Amino acid sequence: MRVSRPSSQVLVVSEGRLSHIGSLAFGLVFFAIWYYTLLDLGKIPDGVHRFDHVLNRLSAEPFLWLFVLGPLLIVPYIFKSLRIAVMGEDVAFNGITRTVLKNRKRLAGFNEIAHLQIRTIRGGKSEEHRLTAVLQTGDKIEIYTTYTAHEIMALADDAADILGVRVVRKD
Repeated sequence: MRVSRPSSQVLVVSEGRLSHIGSLAFGLVFFAIWYYTLLDLGKIPDGVHRFDHVLNRLSAEPFLWLFVLGPLLIVPYIFKSLRIAVMGEDVAFNGITRTVLKNRKRLAGFNEIAHLQIRTIRGGKSEEHRLTAVLQTGDKIEIYTTYTAHEIMALADDAADILGVRVVRKD
């Protein structure tokens, strides 16, 4: 995350493209190894087509379908990460026009925002912190997610100063 203040009335939060490129590369290598190992692609007999080998392996052990199709659940996250890696993503709080923009598209006006919310989600040994803008209608706009508490607190304080709203913590 990169936070910039081009002026005292504007705050821009940019998502790092490099981290998404790295995670995509890691995911590609991980799943290549995953399928290579799971489907025994290193043990294809001579004269047998790769596709036939995979079908034979899956028909011999039908439970493997769960492991083959399971990674398809993360396809939406892969596409989102790919879009951010290529085009970037930024959320801008513009105090001059009194609007919140995401990738230069209007999300809400300042008068539509009731408050900012920091939600901490605890899971195992790590904590995930999400900053959202809660609208008067009850809808939420996700601003940023991180594993660093002080980073999300600083961002929330800066955004609240521009928006003129309070910050609510929700655990």
